[in-house]
Amino acid sequence: MFPKFHTYTLTNGLTILLIPIKDIKTVATSLTFDVGYLEETKENDGLAHLAEHIVSRFITNHTTVKKLKSSGHFVYTNAHTNHFKTEYHIHSSTKFLPNILDAYLPLFDFNHTDKHIFNKELGAVIVELKQIISNKDKYIFYKNMPELIFGSNHILVNDPIPEIKNLVKKGECELVSFVRQFYNPSNAVLTIVGNIDLTKTLKLIKTRFNPINKGQLRPRRFLKVPNSKTPHYNFEVSKTSRLNNLYLTFTCNTINQGKNVAIIHVLKKILVELNDTSILFARLRSKLGVIYSPKIMKFINEHYGLFIISYNIETHNYDKGFSELITILNELKDDKVDENLFNLAKDKILFEISQHKYNYTPQDYLKYSDYILQERELFTPLEFYNKYTKHLTLNDIRKWCRSVFTKNNSYLCIVGDKDVFKDSSMKELKKLG
Repeated sequence: MFPKFHTYTLTNGLTILLIPIKDIKTVATSLTFDVGYLEETKENDGLAHLAEHIVSRFITNHTTVKKLKSSGHFVYTNAHTNHFKTEYHIHSSTKFLPNILDAYLPLFDFNHTDKHIFNKELGAVIVELKQIISNKDKYIFYKNMPELIFGSNHILVNDPIPEIKNLVKKGECELVSFVRQFYNPSNAVLTIVGNIDLTKTLKLIKTRFNPINKGQLRPRRFLKVPNSKTPHYNFEVSKTSRLNNLYLTFTCNTINQGKNVAIIHVLKKILVELNDTSILFARLRSKLGVIYSPKIMKFINEHYGLFIISYNIETHNYDKGFSELITILNELKDDKVDENLFNLAKDKILFEISQHKYNYTPQDYLKYSDYILQERELFTPLEFYNKYTKHLTLNDIRKWCRSVFTKNNSYLCIVGDKDVFKDSSMKELKKLG
């Protein structure tokens, strides 16, 4: 069975998410800050990423985590940051939960860093950024696609080249100042998943974290996709590419977010996740034989959503394949999608929920920290299905496709060795209406 979610808020604004799971001996925890690249200014460009590296290394080398490891106990640590959040994970045996909580405490009073570690992690961040520059498929999501959608000067656009130039001029003081400004209880969610007693765990947390000052709430974010009057196109040259990698993106609003998420989930199944009956597989591979494995990516937050269709294709097959893709997207708006395929997609979703009901690990539930940050409803997969997916109709899918798959809401990025696709691509995109 799926576990239940229990949320609390301490007097200093720290949000607590406790998810008890019986009959396991490990605990997974995360401390997630509602802070990311969006909090960077031009002057501190790159500091959110560098802070994640430095603080993660601090947890490993200068907290109770080091003591546990030196005593021969396994402790897993990791960290991640993006535009919207920075999260730190610590997983270990349930009996070490007090030690894990103690390891998070210094993050709220971070006041120094070792110069040697600072320089090493600065080097690691620069290598990561250079890898993005070298990998054009990563680069377009870092810079090109956000530029197409939001404009070249938008905060969501990251350019690794000036970011590197800015970071090499930074020192420990700027990093500590950034962390102390934003790493506050009012900007954080502490999540604990495992075989825990709610009352005892909450007492452990309150004893340690209640005395911490609330701190400054990060400034409110205002993100909106600008209105567009034309399709958008970008080509990124990659001399090492033997194929053309296509990424066709559409934006969608997040009003009535639960229903929109359910629609996207079903549509993804219809297009690519029903084996050879999936529409893109059946039409672009089985029928035309021009691609191997089409994919759908989705990114949804409280401000906007992205629906991305991607595949690899040879130059001589590009026009034929792209024309078929546009035809498919237009057909989704009408009554040409089979009702049986729609029901099959919903049935597969329910089957996967049932299949994974008993296979979730504590780590799998840490993602629900994001739901709190994004002010989304906390549902288990089955609860979400019963509230939203179960009641979807094929007309809901058509209506969503009509509003999203339009020419003025289309953003096409291609990675390849030579751009010979712009004219034909723009001509096809305009057929979306």
